[in-house]
Amino acid sequence: MPLMPGEQLGHYEILSMLGKGGMGEVYRARDLKLGRDVAIKVLPATLAPDPERLARFEREARVLATLNHPHIAAIYGLEDRGIVMELVEGPTLAERLAGGPLPLDECLKIAAQIADALEAAHEKGIVHRDLKPANVKAPVDAPVKVLDLGLATAMPKAGYEDGDPENSPTLTMAATEAGTILGTAAYMSPEQAVGKRADKRADIWSFGVVLWEMLTGKRLFSGGETVSHTLADVLRSPIDFKKLSAPAPIVELLRRCLDRDVKTRLRDIGEARVAIAKALALPAEEAMGEASAGSGTAMGAWILAVVFALIAGWLAFLHFSEAPPVRQTVHTHIVIPENARDRQFALSPDGHALAVAGSINGKVQLWLRSLDSDQIQLMPGTEGATYPFWSPDSRYVAFFGEDSLKKVLASGGPPQTLCDAPDGRGGSWNREDLILFSTVDGGAFAIKRVAAGGGPSALEVKHPKGIARYPLFLPDGRHFLYTVTRV
Repeated sequence: MPLMPGEQLGHYEILSMLGKGGMGEVYRARDLKLGRDVAIKVLPATLAPDPERLARFEREARVLATLNHPHIAAIYGLEDRGIVMELVEGPTLAERLAGGPLPLDECLKIAAQIADALEAAHEKGIVHRDLKPANVKAPVDAPVKVLDLGLATAMPKAGYEDGDPENSPTLTMAATEAGTILGTAAYMSPEQAVGKRADKRADIWSFGVVLWEMLTGKRLFSGGETVSHTLADVLRSPIDFKKLSAPAPIVELLRRCLDRDVKTRLRDIGEARVAIAKALALPAEEAMGEASAGSGTAMGAWILAVVFALIAGWLAFLHFSEAPPVRQTVHTHIVIPENARDRQFALSPDGHALAVAGSINGKVQLWLRSLDSDQIQLMPGTEGATYPFWSPDSRYVAFFGEDSLKKVLASGGPPQTLCDAPDGRGGSWNREDLILFSTVDGGAFAIKRVAAGGGPSALEVKHPKGIARYPLFLPDGRHFLYTVTRV
């Protein structure tokens, strides 16, 4: 029996049902202790007596609890047979796509946030297995949130009905064993569709299917009348990339995501995030121009190549005929609050923003100053921030606070704690998403490393008779410098 409004699950009062499916029922509830609304995912009553199902449901909670990311719905706790999660308001991506395709710029921004969330999960060895628009909250004026990460471990043991593919359940047998079929049919990877073991590349396929639907407003695999028809399409239906009206780099990204051969498919969702960031940085006319050029015939490509070669030769002639340009020095003034004290600065790698940690009116905090404007942007949740430094792509600012190493999106959002870092003094972030930082270890100052997604840290350098601080990666991203003060 579904829970009814007014019933209680622990100290949570059920308010209404939000939805249900093969993975459970989701309710809006009120936390009577903290006075906030939450979402509770409850294992269906028919499955609750099964100890294996309950064990998998609890395992889901533990999986979700390891993730702390601005684009992943957070877990608050476990109550009886229900997982208490962050209540994310606003429409799902499926609801928004019901009205047709989204504008290109918005598609890419949403896709970038989904890729960011998947990257954080994959870094912890977590595979979603059921990524689809219905599992993505996409409010117009708030960050995207990916839902139901890890739910593949909490599925019912039975198979699935060969029914309506629009409402096909998450398909399953035994969650992490070979022979498992997981995911909603239209968004399954080919290897899932034939019951093979799924790894992070299955999520990359599903990401490509979701991005296709955002760009076109239509499902890539509609499938016909039954789930079997949909799975057949996933396995064999041709994918016509000429239907896409998107920048050439995005079309190429989709080709790699939607490669049916798992061995040649895009291997890391972080590569998708980088490709999307580059596409977003291109002027719209230039980006779409690239897309048009890529869709021409082979003869047209040869003609364009010859024309460009002639133009390049002529420009080279003009260039070498001219006197070399005179270098210009550009001066700029960075204005920060006059009452700021104990300031520490970090310029973003792209040169567009300055992160400043310091005290304003006695309150230590992190703020950002765009070099294109005079506005100072305070970063909520960064109280006590010291020694800021940037990610190589200028998307994140890392800093030290509350004896921890943290990071925060430069575009805004809650900070994420990466690891313990008492008395942290300086850090450096390479393109392999490894962070070096200075901290105290066993009473001595040491240099440690940690993955940019967070987790356990590892010792790199320790000086029992010296203070090791301020690590700096060299351009190769493998070697680094640091300072040692003898004591």
